[in-house]
Amino acid sequence: NINICLMGDPGVAKSQLLCYIDRLAPRSQYTTGRGSSGVGLTAAVMKDPVTGEMILEGGALVLADQGICCIDEFDKMMDSDRTAIHEVMEQQTISIAKASGVRSLRSGKEGNHSTGPQSSVLPFTRVT
Repeated sequence: NINICLMGDPGVAKSQLLCYIDRLAPRSQYTTGRGSSGVGLTAAVMKDPVTGEMILEGGALVLADQGICCIDEFDKMMDSDRTAIHEVMEQQTISIAKASGVRSLRSGKEGNHSTGPQSSVLPFTRVT
C-alpha cells in the first residue's frame, strides 16, 4: 500500500485536493488530524444498547478498508493519536486488546495526509 504525505505552504489547496479525492474515490473517508483521536481513527469498544454485549465499532481507517483515508492537518494531531495509526500504515491491521479479548481488524487502505511546511511530523532540512 502507498501512504502519501502532502506538504506545502498555507493556501496551496492541500485540503481541497484531499476533499476532491474523498469525493472521487468510491470508498473513502475524510477526517482532520485536529478533530480526530486515535480511537476515532482506529476502533472503539462500545456496549450494544439492545443486547448489552461489547461490540467493536470501526473508525475512519477501518471504514476506508480497501479505499482511501484522507487525514488533513496530520501535523496537528497529538503524538499519542499519531502513534495509534503506525500499525495501520505498516501492517494494514488494527489490533484492539480490550473488553477481555483481543481483536484484529483489516485496514488495507491507501493513505493521504497533508501538513504545513513547519511540520514536526517528518524531519527535514530546508535547502536555500
